[in-house]
Order: sequence, then structure tokens, then C-alpha cells
Amino acid sequence: MAAVPWVEKYRPRKLSEIVNQDKALEQVRAWIEAWLHGNPPKKKALILAGPPGTGKTTTVYALANEYGFEVIELNASDERTYEKIERYVQAAYTMDILGKRRKLIFLDEADNIESSGAREIAKLIDKARNPIIMSANHYWEVPREIRNKAQIVEYKRLTQRDIIKALVRILKREGVEVPKEILYEIAKRANGDLRAAINDLQTVVTGGVEDAVEVLAYRDTEKSVFQALAQLFATDNARRAKLAVLGVDMMPNELLQWIDENVPYVYYKPEDIARAYEAISRADIYLGRAQMTGNYGLWKYATDMMTAGVAVAGVKKKGFVKIYPPKTIKLLTESKEERSLRDSVIKKIMSEMHMAKLEAIETLRYLRVIFENNPDLAAHFVVFLDLSEKEVEFIAGDKEKAIKIWAKSMNIEKKLKREGELEARAREAQAKVEEVEEELEEGEIGEKETTGVEEAEEEAEELTEEELEEAEREVEPIKKSEKDKSKKGKQATLFEFLGKK
Repeated sequence: MAAVPWVEKYRPRKLSEIVNQDKALEQVRAWIEAWLHGNPPKKKALILAGPPGTGKTTTVYALANEYGFEVIELNASDERTYEKIERYVQAAYTMDILGKRRKLIFLDEADNIESSGAREIAKLIDKARNPIIMSANHYWEVPREIRNKAQIVEYKRLTQRDIIKALVRILKREGVEVPKEILYEIAKRANGDLRAAINDLQTVVTGGVEDAVEVLAYRDTEKSVFQALAQLFATDNARRAKLAVLGVDMMPNELLQWIDENVPYVYYKPEDIARAYEAISRADIYLGRAQMTGNYGLWKYATDMMTAGVAVAGVKKKGFVKIYPPKTIKLLTESKEERSLRDSVIKKIMSEMHMAKLEAIETLRYLRVIFENNPDLAAHFVVFLDLSEKEVEFIAGDKEKAIKIWAKSMNIEKKLKREGELEARAREAQAKVEEVEEELEEGEIGEKETTGVEEAEEEAEELTEEELEEAEREVEPIKKSEKDKSKKGKQATLFEFLGKK
């Protein structure tokens, strides 16, 4: 049988053991003691609100352990209908046979309760004879009908220092050591989620530091999937296996990839692996049918097969099971920068050449050919599309070619800048001529000042004939493309651009 996950092994049994939530716990104690003293609080429900891994669920079970309550737990994202929730709540109204233990109703993920059942649940809160505690990541997403009848207790996000202290205590009890830099990395990537940090710590201790570094790299991809799969593969109970993946922020088809990747690491007998993959294949069929027909009620059957079906497939390996990310996600992570550059280039093509996305993607293919075989023409595209060095290297597919193209584009930029300066000087001189002519017509200047007109005319002629003529020839393609671009709604195709070169 798989080893007990550390999140369960070291879950606090007393409220005083919960990490750095003193203010919240004071409110919880006061609220529950009002129930125990026969004077139920005005608001009979409590909402524990805060980020994942801050101790909300732990508080409920530590509270029950300390004060002698029996917890009746249901998950709002699973038991969504009023009838199911009412059945649980009605059961909580009665004392057990001996009358020694009171019931505490715990509704997890209250921010996922559907609005259709919210009013009925609010009625159940009104007539409750036992305390009701709910948890939510975002209290403002709990339906208003429920929120108005509940006292809200906010749990703060844990700091890296809080998490490191908790991890060090666990290491001492286990009698093992982990390098400080790894502890800091775990605390940093956990983003305030102590539960996730403890799971990562167990991975480090069991699988080794080198493997842990790879696993930690995926903390940004998904914060709870490692914990969910660890619980899934640690049980032989179908119901617990289904509950393990509740709350995972992941579409069923993505979760299927994670489970599929890890089956060979969990089972060692070929026949057990075959049974697990048979369950996965059936889940895949349900997901495909849901996609084709739009009947997303089939997701439930797919989830049952990929969780319960896999969990009961056979005998699992003993000891802690290390969870591996799917290879497809690893490939996507490694290609993130490349995909970002691709999207950036496509947006520039769409903007500058007035193209739809599909046309821009097709144009990018032609640009790759140009950048590989014609550096001079490629340099003009660099200027026209205002590409960055990284984008040039992405299109060229070769660093040396990219450097050559970039250098040529810089020369074009310099020429355009110089030509722009010459044109500006010519315009200034022409403006001066026109200004003097206007003054002459009005009779406001004398004979001496007319020499300024002649000088200005000579300067304008000199610039136009000797410098501007050559500059205009070189800048003509750019001018034309700019003229086309200025026409609103005008699409400049790649072939039109090439025709102007």
C-alpha cells in the first residue's frame, strides 16, 4: 500500500497548530463556543475564505477534534442539487444514538454552489440546529443569499517564512535534511499554499533533489494536480478516488493526460497496467462524444473512468508515488518563448499588412523562405514590420543569418533617418522661401532682404538636386508602402510588397 501523504500525516489536530492564522482562529473559536453554550450565534453559518492551502479545511477538522464534533462533509462542486445537500443537512439535525457527539456540517467550495440551489440552502441555514461551516477561495463568489446569512472569516495568504518554518518542523520529525536553496524554492513556488509545499517536500525527500527541480518547474502550470493525483493513486476506494480530483482547476481532457502519464509508475503488473489503460480509453471515448455532441453531462462518466476506474485497476507499487507531468505539457513549456515570438510576428503582419490571422500565418511561411534566401529583401521587411532581434532570429531560423539581416536593416534605418533629416531641411528652406515671398508681395521688406529669398531658393535647389534626388530613389519603395498603409482598409499582400521592391 502506498505511503501516507505528508499533508495527511502532519495535518494539525489542534487549532493552535495551524500556521499563522491567529486572528481568524479567534473568530472561529468565539463562534463555535456560542453554539456550545446553548446560545447559537445570529449567523448560524461560517464562511472561511482565503487562498488554497491556508488552513481552511484543516481548521474544520481540528475544531471537530478539539470540541468533539462529528463532521459531515460535502463538496459543493460535486453535490450541486438542493435535494442532495438537504439530505446531508437533514441527517445532521439528529444526534447520534448515544447523544454524545454533535454534528458539524462542512460545505467545501461554497463559491461553486449553483444559484438555483442557493435560496434553498439559505433556508436550511435558517432552521439549522447544528453549526454549518463553508469554505471558499473567494467569498464574494458565494451566492448572496448564503453570504448574507453567514459570518465571514478571512484567512491570509501565508508568507514564504511561514511555509519554510512548517517544512522544517516536518523534516525534523522525519529525521531528514534538504538543502536550504531547495526549501526556499519550494516556498517561493508554492505561492502561499502550504499544502502544495508539503507535497513538493515529500517529492524532494522521496525522489531526490534533481527530480524535484523538474517537478517544481511545473508549479506554475498547475498548483493542485500533484496533490490530487497523489491522493488518487494512494487509494483503492472508488469514491475517494473521485473525490481526490475535485477542485482541480483543469479540464477533464487535460487531467486525463496527467493520469495517463503516471499509470506505468503506479502499477507494475502488465495486466494491471492494461486494465488502467482500458479505463482511460473509455474515459477518452466519453470525452470525445461530449465534444462532438455538446452533451457535457458525459464528462461525469469520463471522470469516473479516469479516477475510480484507474484506482481499482490492480495492485499498486509500495511507497510514495512520484507524480510526473505529461510530456506534452513539458514540450509546451519549453516552446513557450518560441510560441510567444510567433504570435508577436503574426500580430505585426496583421497590423501592418491589414490581414486576417489565417492570411498572416500563411504570409509568415513565405517570410521564412525570404529570410533564409534573400537577406537584402528580408532587411526591408524587418524595417517595414518593425521586428525585434529575437523576432528576426525566429523567422530566419539561424542565428548567423539573423545577425546579417539585422545589420542590413540597421543600415536601412540609418539611411531613412538621414533622408528624413534632408527632407526636413528642404521643407524648412521651402517654407522660408514662401514666407519671404509673401512678405515681398505685401511690400514689407526692402531690397536688401530680397537676397534672403535668393539664398533660400538656392539652398532648396541645392538640396533637391544633389541630395534629395538620390534619397528619394532609395526611399521610393518605403514611401509607396507607407502610402498604401495609410489607406484605411487597404490590404497589402506579400506579393504586392514584393512587386514594389
